Amino acid sequence: MKRFILIQLVLGLFLGMGQLSAQDEPPTIKVQKVAEDVYLYSYNIHNSLFVVANDTVLVTDPQNTDSAQRYLEEIRKITQAPVRYMVYSHRHGDHISGGDQFGSGFTTIGHVNMQGKLGPTSYGERLPLDMSFSDKLSVFLGDLEVQLIYPGPNESDDNIIVFIPDRKVAFQVDTVGVRRLPWRVFSGGKPSNWRDALKILADLEFDVLAPGHGVVGGKEHVVEYIEYIEDLINAVRERMDRGESLEQIQESLQLPEYADWIFYEQFLKMNIEAVHKEFSEAR
Repeated sequence: MKRFILIQLVLGLFLGMGQLSAQDEPPTIKVQKVAEDVYLYSYNIHNSLFVVANDTVLVTDPQNTDSAQRYLEEIRKITQAPVRYMVYSHRHGDHISGGDQFGSGFTTIGHVNMQGKLGPTSYGERLPLDMSFSDKLSVFLGDLEVQLIYPGPNESDDNIIVFIPDRKVAFQVDTVGVRRLPWRVFSGGKPSNWRDALKILADLEFDVLAPGHGVVGGKEHVVEYIEYIEDLINAVRERMDRGESLEQIQESLQLPEYADWIFYEQFLKMNIEAVHKEFSEAR
């Protein structure tokens, strides 16, 4: 009996150490220079863009408390210039929390629809906006222009594009990625709104697409994303017009040309549900 108890204690200690080890595993951190003066900071699966020019730093999306601390450490490996601007891509806590870790002396900027919807989250503090805009705002780091563009409702009603024309870089979070399906039921947004917002993104003159998740791509990946949404909408509406139910469409509809995209198996049925919901409500 004593031997059995001893074995159980040792086994429990071993398993506990394994869980502790997994929890304490350090985050994956990467900084990629995507153009002159422009960098993409990655903390695990989240990406944020920052710009270093004319002794000024503009950052986007601190992400969370731990990420923000490491974000600033990575910036300091490149420059000692002050952070003057913190731009929020949209209000979701997993992207814009932790800004207080950057100290003070910077201006927080985001879309006007964020006003009154910020505050603490489980990821950390979401600082209030010092400056907001409705359609477009230009921020200048010396003579380098950073354009903040609202393309209309998409993944959320405040999700913006960060565009650096002279560097031909565009950054948008959650609404676009490189060959990956939209998140679940289009994050509760309308698929046609996503498509229309991405058409505005595709009209910009850029070569580098820096998404909020996943790998860096190009304008061609935005075009592919638009084509996916349009193909999905057309296929679902055609079946709805034939009188098929949501369940029937989910069971029969396949889009094999996108089968190698990330989340195809996990999210296709949910994407179908989002399209079905939008056009059911419109009838």
